[in-house]
Amino acid sequence: MDKSAAATFRLLWETKENARSTLSVDSIVETAIALADAEGLGAVSMQRVAGELGYTAMALYRHVPGKNQLVALMVDRAQGNPPAESGLGWRAEIRNWADAAWDFYLAHPWTLRVATHGAPTGPNELAWFEALLRPLSQSGLAAEHLTATAMFVSSSVRDLARIATEIVPSGSDYGDLLAEVVQAERFPTLSSLTSAAALEDDGDVRPALDFGLDLIIDGLAARTS
Repeated sequence: MDKSAAATFRLLWETKENARSTLSVDSIVETAIALADAEGLGAVSMQRVAGELGYTAMALYRHVPGKNQLVALMVDRAQGNPPAESGLGWRAEIRNWADAAWDFYLAHPWTLRVATHGAPTGPNELAWFEALLRPLSQSGLAAEHLTATAMFVSSSVRDLARIATEIVPSGSDYGDLLAEVVQAERFPTLSSLTSAAALEDDGDVRPALDFGLDLIIDGLAARTS
């Protein structure tokens, strides 16, 4: 872990507030999250956050070293706690986790624009990671495959949520448009789908996530039975 990553890790876990100061990491992070929710991640800068709080940017640097560390704190804080266990079995727990992650991303779409630099390290991030690893482990999946499977599930939810926040539906005429250019000799499968009117684009990607989760869960059940 390089020095910058190590500093961010310590900030996530070892934040200590100065009781004599009205400016705190909490107030900085909460203000930055409110800005990002309202105007997007691009609106967040040390200068802007400081102005919202009535301080100079230099005052913020005494609490948060820089923008990268602030964003890391924002993402971890915004995530909050993972969904509580429902007690309905590992299949339901995986779906509950995916539902909660989906809702989180749609409530805070700016988090989808934050680059992934490594494995989760923050307290809330790790709590979410644990909440997904637990039902995967309960499925009977071997320990050496848990992390890879959790990464696949979490990445699928994240990327489909990103698409959901970016996509502009082309409308129900998508299949008709493709039918004009898709030739069966070159695109046999696409051609059959256009003929069956199975390529309409309504912009709703959530069914793709639900179908994919069903495939993963069924696959886990078959593999571990």
